[in-house]
Amino acid sequence: MSNTLILDVAPGETRAGLFDQDGTALALYVDRASDAASHARNGALYCGRVRAVETSLNAAFVDLGVGPPGFLPLGKARGHDKVFEGAAIIVRIRREAFAEKGPLLMLDSASGDDARHPCPSLIAPAPDFVHRINAKEAIVREATREDRETLDAVFEAVLSPLVRLPGGGEVMIEPTRAMVAVDVDTASDARRALEVNSEAIETIFRQLALRGLAGIIAIDFAPMKGAKERKKLNTALMQAVSAQHGRIEAEPLNRFGVAVLTLQRRHRPIAEIMLDDKGNPLVETVALSALRCAQNEHRAQPAKAITVYAHGTVIDWLNAHKDDWAEPFLSHLGGRLTLEVNATLHKDQFEVIAQ
Repeated sequence: MSNTLILDVAPGETRAGLFDQDGTALALYVDRASDAASHARNGALYCGRVRAVETSLNAAFVDLGVGPPGFLPLGKARGHDKVFEGAAIIVRIRREAFAEKGPLLMLDSASGDDARHPCPSLIAPAPDFVHRINAKEAIVREATREDRETLDAVFEAVLSPLVRLPGGGEVMIEPTRAMVAVDVDTASDARRALEVNSEAIETIFRQLALRGLAGIIAIDFAPMKGAKERKKLNTALMQAVSAQHGRIEAEPLNRFGVAVLTLQRRHRPIAEIMLDDKGNPLVETVALSALRCAQNEHRAQPAKAITVYAHGTVIDWLNAHKDDWAEPFLSHLGGRLTLEVNATLHKDQFEVIAQ
């Protein structure tokens, strides 16, 4: 049976969740209208201006006119003789920017003469959201209200560092600047550490995919008894590694019970899009959640006016970013949406009332 991609189109934001036939979440995606002005998206075509050529990296840094400069590996491919400081070149986004790293680029010599385009500028937009996700052979369906509740629960879970295993063990997943640190603990699980660690492997890989985490991953497994158990766990780990999609490299489990691997990055981490650097929801995250709730109420009671009550910072964001969310939502409401400050609400709280 095919996987299902639940597509949740809401004011200012589109979310998607890929689920298998058993209803297990496999991947999550977020696309925000506000990112269009600050992020070059996968598959988009740009006329870029070469800022610098770094011979030590055999690469160039390219100004796209949006977001941080892109990174263009030069290699030996055709057309790289045209890459020099100040040159206008046609490039396509291979991977979006994340954290402090700019987008990864590739030359697109098939797109014609770069002299015809203002530079830097966008030449052709990225494919639509579903095509960028590239969920091959998945059945795509629009989210119902129940689907939204399911997505809400999955998103909430992946934004927490703690993952509880069915047997009582725990996994902590904590991204740092240098790597992603994963810690496995037996916690209340009475089974041997080898059993808990083995159970944790599948959960760890699934959670890394859900969270969009990649790069260097260090997994500190619960302490086991001797080399024999470490060998058994290492066999299970390597089997799991071989089953993963995309480029992945893994070192054997060391004598301290730590495994180190590298995963190919596919998209921005979910937490980077939705949380601030302290792990709290961004004002934008709260504001868009309030709009999604308002949309739910309008669908359930289309004849009624909607009022959103929220903290002042949330209302300010909504008023300042109407270009990102107002249409066609306000047209569907007939303008019957009121935004009100409620000083008693915390920054991550809101109320939506239909009346």
